[in-house]
Amino acid sequence: MSLNVTVKAATDLPNLERFGKSDPICSVQFQGKTEKTEVVKGDLNPSWNQPFTFQLGNPLRNDDRLTVQVFDWERAGSNKMMGQCDVNLRECISSGGMEVDQPLQNGQGERITAKIQMSISYQAPASADSGGGGGGDTADTGDAGDGGGGGGDFGDGGGDDDDDDAAPTADEAAGGAAGAPGVVMGGSGKEGKAQRRAMLRRRKANRAQLPKKPCDFQVRVHVIEARKLVGQNINPVCNVRVYDQVQPTAVKKATNRPLFDQTFYFSFHMAPREFLDKVVTFEVMNSRTLRSDSMIGTFQFDTGLCYDFENHSIIQKWLLLTNPTDPSGGPKGYLKVSCSVVGPNDEVKPHPKAVLDDNCDIETNLLRPSGVQLAPATFTVRLYRAEDVPQMDTALFEGVKKVLGVGSKKPKELVDPYVQMSFAGNKSETSTLYNNANPEFKEELKIGCKFPSMCDRIRLRLMDKDNFNRDDTVGTAYLNLSEISAPGETGFLPTFGPSWINVYGSPREYSDVMDEYDYLNQGILEGVSYRARMLVEVTSEIGSLPETRKPQPIDDSEVARVEQYFLRRRKYQLRAAFMAGTLVPESLADAPLSFELSIGNYGNELDKNVPPASSTTQPTNPVSDGEFYYYLPWTQSKPCASVTCHWEDVSPRIDSLNLLINLCDRLDRNMKRVYHMQQSQAPPAETARAFIDLIDCLRKDLADPRRKLPEPSRKNPIVTKLDFQIYAIRDQELRGLLESAEQLRMNATDLNEAMNEVDTYLSRLRGLAFEGQNSVPDVILWMLSNKKRVAYARIPAHEVMYAHHEDKAKWNEACGKNCGKPQTVYLKWPPKKDNTAPKFQVAAQLRLVIWLGQDSYAADWVRCADEGEISVYAETYENQANFFGWGKKGVSRPNWSDVNGKMALEQQNFTEPEGWIWSGDWFINPELSLSFSSDSGKSEFLEDIYEYQQRIPGTSWSHAKTTWGNVRADEIEGGRDNVELEDAWVWKDPDWNLDKNRACDEDGFEYTLDPSMAGYVPVERNYHLCRRRRWVRRRVRQLSEKQRKKMAKLQDKAKEGWEYSRIFSTKFHAVEKKIDMARRRRWHRKLTAQDNASAPLFYFPDADDSDVIHQVTPRMFMTFKEPHRYQLRVYLYQARNVRSADSSGLSDPYCRVAFGRQSACSIILKKTIMPTWDQTLVIDDIELYGDPKIVASVPPDITIELFDEDIVGKDEFLGRAVVKPHIRLQPNHPPPRLDWYPIKYFDKDAGELLAAFHLMLNEGDELPFAPERMAGHDDLFRVPTGIRPVMQLMRVEALCWGVRDIKRCQLLSVDKPHVTISVGGKQLKTDPIRKMKKCPNYDKPLLIFQKVELPREELYMPPLNIQIFDNRAFGRTPLVGTHSVINMRDYKRGRFTYAPPLEQKKPELPAVTGPPPPGTVPFTAMFRYLYKWRVL
Repeated sequence: MSLNVTVKAATDLPNLERFGKSDPICSVQFQGKTEKTEVVKGDLNPSWNQPFTFQLGNPLRNDDRLTVQVFDWERAGSNKMMGQCDVNLRECISSGGMEVDQPLQNGQGERITAKIQMSISYQAPASADSGGGGGGDTADTGDAGDGGGGGGDFGDGGGDDDDDDAAPTADEAAGGAAGAPGVVMGGSGKEGKAQRRAMLRRRKANRAQLPKKPCDFQVRVHVIEARKLVGQNINPVCNVRVYDQVQPTAVKKATNRPLFDQTFYFSFHMAPREFLDKVVTFEVMNSRTLRSDSMIGTFQFDTGLCYDFENHSIIQKWLLLTNPTDPSGGPKGYLKVSCSVVGPNDEVKPHPKAVLDDNCDIETNLLRPSGVQLAPATFTVRLYRAEDVPQMDTALFEGVKKVLGVGSKKPKELVDPYVQMSFAGNKSETSTLYNNANPEFKEELKIGCKFPSMCDRIRLRLMDKDNFNRDDTVGTAYLNLSEISAPGETGFLPTFGPSWINVYGSPREYSDVMDEYDYLNQGILEGVSYRARMLVEVTSEIGSLPETRKPQPIDDSEVARVEQYFLRRRKYQLRAAFMAGTLVPESLADAPLSFELSIGNYGNELDKNVPPASSTTQPTNPVSDGEFYYYLPWTQSKPCASVTCHWEDVSPRIDSLNLLINLCDRLDRNMKRVYHMQQSQAPPAETARAFIDLIDCLRKDLADPRRKLPEPSRKNPIVTKLDFQIYAIRDQELRGLLESAEQLRMNATDLNEAMNEVDTYLSRLRGLAFEGQNSVPDVILWMLSNKKRVAYARIPAHEVMYAHHEDKAKWNEACGKNCGKPQTVYLKWPPKKDNTAPKFQVAAQLRLVIWLGQDSYAADWVRCADEGEISVYAETYENQANFFGWGKKGVSRPNWSDVNGKMALEQQNFTEPEGWIWSGDWFINPELSLSFSSDSGKSEFLEDIYEYQQRIPGTSWSHAKTTWGNVRADEIEGGRDNVELEDAWVWKDPDWNLDKNRACDEDGFEYTLDPSMAGYVPVERNYHLCRRRRWVRRRVRQLSEKQRKKMAKLQDKAKEGWEYSRIFSTKFHAVEKKIDMARRRRWHRKLTAQDNASAPLFYFPDADDSDVIHQVTPRMFMTFKEPHRYQLRVYLYQARNVRSADSSGLSDPYCRVAFGRQSACSIILKKTIMPTWDQTLVIDDIELYGDPKIVASVPPDITIELFDEDIVGKDEFLGRAVVKPHIRLQPNHPPPRLDWYPIKYFDKDAGELLAAFHLMLNEGDELPFAPERMAGHDDLFRVPTGIRPVMQLMRVEALCWGVRDIKRCQLLSVDKPHVTISVGGKQLKTDPIRKMKKCPNYDKPLLIFQKVELPREELYMPPLNIQIFDNRAFGRTPLVGTHSVINMRDYKRGRFTYAPPLEQKKPELPAVTGPPPPGTVPFTAMFRYLYKWRVL
């Protein structure tokens, strides 16, 4: 064994000499040996070409590294370090050699421009006999099986393995295992005899500690996931067999990559020698059939192998599955497991949490049967070019050059991009193109691996070269092999493109300070913005490994072919109308909000390198809805956004994708209808009829030629090989589904089995609904506040893509599911680095209509306006200053300007764009949101005023010059006694109250150095010169008809259009104040489009440089005449499994219901996680714009948020439910039914809500009668009869056997627990156990609820709640744990006259684990129970 190293050359070495050049010499170190090259005098690009040989005593390992150092040779004194690096030798292990072209680092570990070139070859050890073979059967007595199993406790094995690159066998690694099938560990070369003997000695030492008598052993197996399972439409299940015990995982439907994540325990009592010979077998099966050919693959090893590993555990190893009946059939997939053997006196250590990572070096963590070979493969990734790479370097030096008049006048593109490719732990990268935002790489990268590989993603990372610091990541994209390849006999090798890949990450705007969201460019979390795109092609080849990882140029003819066809663009239009904006949190209500619509780099308002577009809405002030949220007051005029963009024509791919998605959605809706009928116990005949309709609809969809997927045409030059392969798979699968559906319709006898089969159909269809070559970027929606991005939403382009076909039916089916339709979008906060949710609130809820399509079909966007009219307006602002009266004098911005005041826009300078004409003259069009004050929409408001005091150092406190003011120290004349209220308001509190419920001292004061500096603190210091305290007083609204008319007049006055502010850079308001020094008003002029009109743009010269022309875009609105009025009734009945927020393990839950511009709140229930509100919330005067039929087909979302009331601090968020209302447009429409809706706490399940939601058109028709009122509450209503569940008297019996395995609670052991069971508002409890240690059972276990009112329909049955308390000194009974029995119908006995006593019945229910309350020690409690109920 030897390692041969040839040091070739170095480039761009730094010069360390003050006079002349350095004299480089290279030093190579490995395993304590050092070799040096000759000295090259006066050359910073030396060439050595000097070979060295390192003799090896042991084979190379994966973590072996070669240390290379380059010095400046000194005749006198020590040599100076010029650069160094560590070379990972992993590639030598797999391929036998490698070429090195690696950057060097300086002494501080920072990368420099210098590189070292070397050639390394590895001579692996000769083949040696090792344990392996085929593996014979193992006798139960523990003797070695026949055939190559190994040699008992000390056997070296018997089989031969001709794979030079194979890893050591398990027998070599652990000393051999009697009778175990041959197992090979992936990664390094074979172990030498010396190392094998060391392993044997360690094995002897481990097993010598075991007793010879029978003892207890436990095998713990964690089945994590499987990948690359062969076959199509399989439902994999893994059977884990240890000796004679078998346990299966759950069945995963229609997937080749199941995630099991299940743990199993196997216990044995036998002699160690006998136990360590037992075989552990993993069998991955296809659960759709019980025939012998249902086997997918197996893997087996004996328990001794696991016991000989460190800590007696195999941790997160991949097992290569094979078919035992076809040993030469190759790999059948991979299974990831952890396995531990716990013997006498062993410490039990839990398995670490599974990490699902596609980028780790999985192949070095592989166990495979001896004799099974993985084929060498090469992935070739061709990088043709990239586009829209953002600025990554500072422009400071460019600005200096411009001032000095040196350098090029052409602006420099401040980014140095290159692409880094990684797969299965191997990396390669392209050359760097400096100062190029649209680089043309024209290079291909090759990476070798063993195929089939468990890694499922190829990572492409766009990087920016940095000569003085670490390279920056521009963005990351992934190619999923499951989307660009297919397993099995009819499958194909990974292939992709040529096609564009879009890269996402942090916002594109460059800042000289650190990027706040730079971590999003790593590709771990969801990117919030488009960063760039790359033109990529992927091919794969089986049978050889690449000769080098260096980038190679692509043939010029191939580059010309790709650029000829794949750079063609079509003009697209992206349009959006913002119908409503709600659920804005209070934290964003202090500044105007605007929304930006973009796709790719088009429409990015803050990026100056893109052409302008009408992509941003007018800034609008949020207005309170009177309760908890804020909304945006868009009334008749709905703001619109328009973006013109250019993309490739990939309509055949997107049409196919949308056809499949719409097919899945239709099938899913029909399935939910059948499931709901099953749960509500509808008549069997009706349920069967619904199922037949479901199957007939599916058959019609699959057989309808109008819904046939478009076949790729070879005449289309941009059609790729992957398009043909995917079409063939989809076509074959859809034909198979049609045949299966027809057979199911004829042969179905059991509804549950039939629905399970249909569920498999849905999974198979969803497995087809993907498109890896969709080059159109996502639509990005940003919310901006004060020119800062605060929240976003990403909408896949195919969901809003318009499709035009001659056949209108196919036209509708091929359109995106949300194209031109109202949809609800929830804006999200940018994800945090640690992947935790930043806030529980949604940033905003938007109701909008989005349309994306080719420019030739842009007229169809007008049809989406429904009852509205799309209008385009030119816009300018008239600005004035209060300089001894309002006028043009003293204005700090142009007299006529844009909304930001940066560009002069005189009315007379607007010229009609080509294809557009003026429609009318200029008119004042004020922003109506300014007419709403901070108390708008509120029925009660807390008025506050601050009392300010000051002092001179060394004196006492006295009144300040501004004694009374607001929070910003603006003076309020007359003080608190002269605060005037508007006519609609009266004081609720008799006098002003001092607010001490804040950070202040006992007198309510907070201190600071100067009011303008803020930074108030509650503790007084000698240097403090100012202090203040807050006085508050509540007022309520009492609005008479006269007052309404007066307010209307004030609003009419506000329509004069003037907006006032202290200065132009602060927030504007509608009512003039004495301190206001600036005002403005908005002017509009309407434009009308003619035939073949282009995008409307206005051109204005720059005020400082007439050669610079600015483009200005107009405003767009969708205008409606009148809204439609509705009434919403929310029937809140109950919830179950609500999160516990208090230390008692319970909560005080209530609901906030938000819909449109209004919200309401339910009553608060104390100390429960199963609340029953039985309340109807009525929300009147709801205004919705658009055709009611459209509203009924796509209703707006209703948001229900659950909170826990806290006396101190803010109420705690418990979860959120989002539902669609039941729409009533006609008087005779039936009322809705109660249904269970999931409650989510971020992405986790947080219970269910039983409720119904009725949205009724209120335009003349009589509404249903109001529900009955709650007892003692004139303004609260119950759920009405006909909707509320029908109750009946029932008898519930529960038998509590005892409690087991309780851990400590509140640091003390649980000694006297008792159980409380509650159902239907009634509660019973057992007597406490006298002494847990002596007898953990209850003396009187039977609890009987004689008469309990429970719903007749089992769908509405409330849960049965179980609580365990401990009885302690001083009457304390802390809650130990809770559990809820959700599905009580499983225990229903029905009507009967006699039943045997429950005491004689044997419990058959499994153990139940209750989650511990917050703040207590976690425990696991086993509580055995048995329920029966009887209808009285």
